[in-house]
Amino acid sequence: MSDKASGNRGQRRACALAVAAAVAVLAAACTVGSAPAVASPPSYAQELALAQCMRGHGVPDFPDPNPSGGYSLSSNGSLEGNGGSVSIDGSQVQAAYGDCRHLLPGGPSIAQLEQDVQQAQQRQEQVLPEMLKYSQCVRGHGVPNFPDPGQSAPSPAQGQAGAINPSSPQVQAALSACQHLLPAGAHVSMNTSKSAS
Repeated sequence: MSDKASGNRGQRRACALAVAAAVAVLAAACTVGSAPAVASPPSYAQELALAQCMRGHGVPDFPDPNPSGGYSLSSNGSLEGNGGSVSIDGSQVQAAYGDCRHLLPGGPSIAQLEQDVQQAQQRQEQVLPEMLKYSQCVRGHGVPNFPDPGQSAPSPAQGQAGAINPSSPQVQAALSACQHLLPAGAHVSMNTSKSAS
């Protein structure tokens, strides 16, 4: 892997301000006859059975599904569930998923998941210039430490100088004033904890 690709991956993993490009992983489409139909999403019990199977097949950190059901797939290739995540890049994860996929009727293949990751990364790259303008706007509206995409915000929970409190009236006013600069369908989430890359 080149240094540039490695740096891009590290930047994506450290993303604290990101376009919500998470893909709903466990909703799949199938065809009946010639008209496309959407398969019903797996039940929570089926998703839980998948998690247990994955752990039993050598992926001990595979998370349970989110309490509301399902998993999300981040643009860095991590499958995220209740309190944890696992990269879909690993050979052990891919082998275990091959053994356990039958527990999710209509569940996506690893190739489909990888394609979803690639599309999410492309969407992020396309909206990056707009997100930079958004960050600059928020800073211009009185939140000088508001991070650019890919940077961590100082955390009030950790008592860092220049910390950003996402619920403060000043921050809320700045976010609202700059909302028009966000790409269509995008929203901002602020992670105020330090992330390791």
